[in-house]
Amino acid sequence: MRKGLLLLGLLALGGCWEDTPAKGQAGSGNDVMSKARAAAEERIRGLARDRENLRFRAVETYRQAVADTYAVCGQATLAGDTIFIPFVSVVTASGNDLAVEQYVARNNVEATRVYVELVGRCFEGGGPQMRANGTPVAGLTPPLPNGLPLLNEVTPEPPKVLDPTSPSAASVPPGSGSMMPAGTLAMRQNGNIRSSPTGGGTVLRVAPNGAVLKVFGTAPGGWFQVGEAGPEGWVHRSMTTPPSGAIASAQ
Repeated sequence: MRKGLLLLGLLALGGCWEDTPAKGQAGSGNDVMSKARAAAEERIRGLARDRENLRFRAVETYRQAVADTYAVCGQATLAGDTIFIPFVSVVTASGNDLAVEQYVARNNVEATRVYVELVGRCFEGGGPQMRANGTPVAGLTPPLPNGLPLLNEVTPEPPKVLDPTSPSAASVPPGSGSMMPAGTLAMRQNGNIRSSPTGGGTVLRVAPNGAVLKVFGTAPGGWFQVGEAGPEGWVHRSMTTPPSGAIASAQ
């Protein structure tokens, strides 16, 4: 599968894009927002494989906390087919000039950044917040990991086979085996699997939308310890469907 299609359905953005211009209160602010959206879509067209048949959906524009800054959030068929890829464009207006900072979820690393920008910017008053003196608060978004492995480059570690004559093998009680899963869950969008259940742990990999993972444990705050053959890391429940099995009955 092509790397650009590993991240289908990362974000379920609400709303639909309407071709009809907005009516009613059409002040200068709305005019700037329309120009910001047009600039973002033009930048997306420059990245598209098929500009003529490019389609957008769920495109919304939000004023940010920093003055003259707008976030344009949506999805577009950048790969030239029916797959809609999420994007976030940060547009800064300076007089008649518009500067566009573009984020597109074409691979796992970019999808992680798009997710961070979506959570931090795609609402009214989003982005870095302002102090009373008018300066932005730094450090809103933590640094993202470099070199995040693509899903097709992640090879699960094979299970360790104990030598039956070794002391460690003899000390394992009969029937104990490896850790057994307490249920399963499915990813309802692409989500980070982290090294710890705090939200700030290292991103080990990105689980794709629809992936079914086994649940091996839970932690406060809505975290599940998940994996395939065994525990791999932690994912937050906001990224998943409700779990099945013993975990579901215990909730």
